[in-house]
Amino acid sequence: MESLISNITRSITYGFQNFGRNVFLSIATTSIMVLTLFGLGFFMVINQISSQALASLQDRVDISVYLKEGLEQGQIDEFQNYVKGLEGVREVNLISKEQALENFKETYKDNPSIIQSLQVLDVNPLPVTLVLKAENSQLYQSINDSLMQSQYAETVIQDTDFQTSTSKEIIERLNTIIRVTRNVGLSVIVVLATIAVLITYNTIRLTLYSYRQEIEIMRLVGASDGQIKGPFFVEGILFGVFGTFISFLILFVIVFFLSPSITSFIQGIQSPSSYVLNQAVLIIGIQLIVGISLGVGSSLIAINRYLKV
Repeated sequence: MESLISNITRSITYGFQNFGRNVFLSIATTSIMVLTLFGLGFFMVINQISSQALASLQDRVDISVYLKEGLEQGQIDEFQNYVKGLEGVREVNLISKEQALENFKETYKDNPSIIQSLQVLDVNPLPVTLVLKAENSQLYQSINDSLMQSQYAETVIQDTDFQTSTSKEIIERLNTIIRVTRNVGLSVIVVLATIAVLITYNTIRLTLYSYRQEIEIMRLVGASDGQIKGPFFVEGILFGVFGTFISFLILFVIVFFLSPSITSFIQGIQSPSSYVLNQAVLIIGIQLIVGISLGVGSSLIAINRYLKV
């Protein structure tokens, strides 16, 4: 047990010494690790923002189903129950002709000419309307198709606004933007991770080369594999640990300054800085796991390739 503790202590000590002696290589390797882990953390924040923005927009999207004139209340109730039973429908609201008129006036209250033209009419021209929301934006097409192919298409439904809804187009564009952003983000992270592995690999390789005489002496005096390899594993871990905490600090500072602009531009989302603070343990944990995995993995490759013990 004492021998194990002694070996671990020695590996940690020499690992820190290796990290400090090759200061320029350590800075270069840590910098690339910081960029990789910062990209990972920033990707998590962007993913959270895009998911909240999409959810906020989806909640505003709906289909208005305009009903024909002269329907009895029993027919309206029957149709409303049918719509509620459609797969994917989350919410259904009935708007009477009177409420539709009030909503119309409120919408165009700053446009007197439209209000005056409406007052010329002796009757309320606006139909009874069913406003429905789907469980997600991908279901609106199938819901609209079901309505237009149902038995109520000729007898109850006058029209729907699905094809002319601007919200539908916005949702589709946002979905495309989010998909492209995620693909690009993942590609950048993979490229940076590959560079981090290559640089860490070369740093460990150069360290092995500079310590080749000491390693040979350790072999001659009977040092174990763990005693020889340990410091280089510790060095790889240090790249991941320092890279994690520096990248998280940079991430928080950047997100903190960008948060006011983001929250004012995208309404109804959680402040990105609050998200980073609330999920700090998760973000740091993921960055730490990835950073240490990259550092230790590249160290292992270099050790097995250039240190035959």
